[in-house]
Amino acid sequence: MNNNINRFIKSLVLLAFLLINISSSLNAQNPELATAIVKVGRVWGGVIGNGDQGTFDFRAGFFPNDFDILQYRGQQSDNYFSSGYRMGATSWLAPNDSLYTVGLFGPKNDFMPAGKVVVPLKSFIRYKYPEQIVNGNPVAIPMFTNYDPSQFTSGTYDQFVEVTSKNIIGVEVKRKVLAWSQTFNDNYVIVEVELTNVGVDKTNGTIHQDTLRNFYFGMSQGMANNYYSYGNNPAPPTSERPNYQYVWQNYYGARPGDSLRVFYFYHADDPSTSGDNMGGPALSQYGRLLNTNFTFYSILHASAAPYTNISQDADDILQPRITYIGTETRIPSPDGGEDPYGSKNYWAMRGGYSDKYPRPGAHPGTHHGVMNDELGSPDFSAFPAGVIQAVNSKNFSSFGPYNFPPNSKLRFVYAVGVAGIGAQKAKEVGEKWLSGTLTDPPNMPDANTGWLPTNFAFPNDATEMDKKKARWISMGRDSVMLTAWRAKWNFDNNYEIPLAPPPPSHFSVTGYGDGVELKWKNADAESNPNFAGYQIMRRISNMDTVFYNEIYSSDETDKATEHIFKDVNVVPGAQYYYYIQTKARIADDDIKADPTTRGKIMYSGRAYIPNVTFINPPRFSTDDMSRIRIAPNPYNINDPLLKTYGYVDQRGINFFNLPQKVTIKIYTEHGDLVQTIEHDSPERAGTYTWDMITSSQQVISSGLYIAVFQKPGGEVAYHKFLVVR
Repeated sequence: MNNNINRFIKSLVLLAFLLINISSSLNAQNPELATAIVKVGRVWGGVIGNGDQGTFDFRAGFFPNDFDILQYRGQQSDNYFSSGYRMGATSWLAPNDSLYTVGLFGPKNDFMPAGKVVVPLKSFIRYKYPEQIVNGNPVAIPMFTNYDPSQFTSGTYDQFVEVTSKNIIGVEVKRKVLAWSQTFNDNYVIVEVELTNVGVDKTNGTIHQDTLRNFYFGMSQGMANNYYSYGNNPAPPTSERPNYQYVWQNYYGARPGDSLRVFYFYHADDPSTSGDNMGGPALSQYGRLLNTNFTFYSILHASAAPYTNISQDADDILQPRITYIGTETRIPSPDGGEDPYGSKNYWAMRGGYSDKYPRPGAHPGTHHGVMNDELGSPDFSAFPAGVIQAVNSKNFSSFGPYNFPPNSKLRFVYAVGVAGIGAQKAKEVGEKWLSGTLTDPPNMPDANTGWLPTNFAFPNDATEMDKKKARWISMGRDSVMLTAWRAKWNFDNNYEIPLAPPPPSHFSVTGYGDGVELKWKNADAESNPNFAGYQIMRRISNMDTVFYNEIYSSDETDKATEHIFKDVNVVPGAQYYYYIQTKARIADDDIKADPTTRGKIMYSGRAYIPNVTFINPPRFSTDDMSRIRIAPNPYNINDPLLKTYGYVDQRGINFFNLPQKVTIKIYTEHGDLVQTIEHDSPERAGTYTWDMITSSQQVISSGLYIAVFQKPGGEVAYHKFLVVR
């Protein structure tokens, strides 16, 4: 069974990568549609050359895992991977010399239906996947982007994507996405956006360059069509799956005393149902919480004014001066006299909607709208542009106004990421909530709301245990702020934070009768002065709720041409996944490391060893056929252990204590031959798992079966087993 499953999984992986490569090859002929994908840390997404929204799905080829990844598919996730930017200005002269009261355009529009790329997209990665071998078979996982360490001449990021496109309004948009695999900075990417006023191409081929007046740069973000990497196997019932578009939203940075600029989302209770389902508890899976992550973007730099030399560029800490939330089609229209330009979207972009429903206590001269978690209502949609069922409720940030002269530039830099209490803590909290044993988290800033706003409203029928659950989830806000602060430190230090150590160059896993042997090589890492050893992590089965555990940890003395470790604490026939990480120590006095990480151990990127292939440890072979055993016997498809140990479709009959070479013939009780198995193990493995498929590719029925074992010399043994389906 397992060899068939391995081949099937590998086929899926290769097909997924083949489709990506074919798509990339085709798109290379059209720079507007060229794509690059980013997946070196915990935030995965895609970039399209023209700056439009895309469609990306990376679930095939990495799962199962508990790496707690957030994948941005593309639609409604606009600015997270530098897409969907809108720009507006007044008295705009179009290419056809028509004068627009307001020009407001995204990457694609009536003038440029496909957008326009000026400098084609490029993408490079610093490290590549190790050569992986499982049971002697290479695991073919092509790199998802271009591997070229020579492209990294500065900075410690592990991947970058760069492209320059043009907005019809006359602005070139240079976008750069930077990603890290380093342990303390792998849950965000940084996006740099440089705007240059280059003018508008006229229909006769000439260019007119005008100062763009009342210029605004706007970006938006929603949570529709995104995927989390845990909670899918086993999939919770449809009735228990959280709605990821039901979100509380808040912008931290609007008020005097706010030290960062962070727009964040977190899961909201469904106001149309009874009780409190904040966090998405799966009742059928012991209450584990499926949606405790906070997603966010944090502004690291926003130009105070246009500049021609980078040395002139200063950060305006009040930008974005306009923030608001809502479903765009539900944003109310301006009242009479509120909109002199006749554009509802531009009215909102320049702060009209925010001024209509202002946020108390905001900085004077800014335009920040109300946030739904501060309205004192348990219904997240109870605000002017809110609606429960819409999947495109977003938050909006608008930068401006600027008078943007020809040949001048503006620069915006922001981090986007995910943070929270983590999948393992979410499982623990949910289980204790369901059992009624949950206690409050320590050091809460507010005894009632935890890290939520002081006037946050719990559902009217929320129990005290529900509130404790919400308080634990609210700790994610603290993680968001720490991540945003680390991203700002990274930016302020010119991206020179400690470099992640390289992953092993070679990693092999082989099952033997006395355990699982792991081998690896990593000469590059061991030559670094901060090398600190290795860590091997292991999990059993492909269940998302089973977490990896450390089985090996070494120090800086662990250097060798090739390393060997044997895992002897295994259950023969079970399904195991392994990955290995290089360790490096951050110096206590490293001034480029942020103070919270100095002296700590960091690890090579978890994503560099995709766990797409498992291994089933065998037992030793034996020549004594009287010791052959069949398990489970009787076989019952409802036995929970079948799922726990990772049998796909819960099918698996194990033959133990086999000779190294033996022929196994399976008969019905009426003497009909259903399958012949040739067991010939070079590892002297005495175990074989049969997937219960007949020679005619049918699943066997319930009933009594007879297994006949015959050695090459003619010795025969007979065993019966019962199948209950």
